Amino acid sequence: LPRADDFPFFDIAPNNDCPAPSNPLGVKGAGEAGTTPATSALVGAVVDALRPYGVTHIETPVSSEKIFRAIRKGAG
Repeated sequence: LPRADDFPFFDIAPNNDCPAPSNPLGVKGAGEAGTTPATSALVGAVVDALRPYGVTHIETPVSSEKIFRAIRKGAG
């Protein structure tokens, strides 16, 4: 499984210059925005790595068994 030290460093900084006008606190509901595409990116990387074996799609959650089955099915 991927670990945190397998990923590049992300330089993040708050941007308080443009508060949301739709609520009194000026907050924006995008707390999950950074995590939502992460799963898709990782699954895409798995599919790219398995493409030489004929794999073009794999469902989440990705497990070693699913990878093995996808390789067997793609090679068949």
